[in-house]
Amino acid sequence: MAVYSFLDLAYDVLKATDRPLTYQEVWEIGKEMGLADKIRTSGKTPWQSLGAQLYVDVRDNEHSRISKAGSRPARFVLKERAANLPTDTIVKIEKEEARKKEKKTDYSERDLHPLLAYFAYANPTFNRGRSIITKTIQHEKSSRTGLSEWIHPDIVGFYLPFEDWDPDVIGFNR
Repeated sequence: MAVYSFLDLAYDVLKATDRPLTYQEVWEIGKEMGLADKIRTSGKTPWQSLGAQLYVDVRDNEHSRISKAGSRPARFVLKERAANLPTDTIVKIEKEEARKKEKKTDYSERDLHPLLAYFAYANPTFNRGRSIITKTIQHEKSSRTGLSEWIHPDIVGFYLPFEDWDPDVIGFNR
């Protein structure tokens, strides 16, 4: 009985799909299809082994059944389908992934400042029983422009140790 290899897994997955895949996508789809269980590997990162074997096979084996399409990240496709692959397919896939990755937070950094100020003032573990007074410094109103411009506000905290001062020092400061 022939041993089922990483390259066999990649071939079966790429045969079942109609688009170029990265080696991570090949591994995930192979796991979903149950093909990953056929491979006898004891490594902790079998997807890296799959990627290494795919890269080496495409680079060194001129009779490989798989070819590489695109770069960064490299995508793999069956050689028989590579000729029919439109040239803009890789670009379309990369644009779709870029849209998926753009995740915008629902809040700005400035919205967190009241929460941080309350935490600094009220949390005894953080402030060691002392009241820390905080102030937000808004750099957006700065006269600097260009690359040196600050776009995120800073928060500064300080502690005034009035209870540690001698009464004479307090009287002198009035």
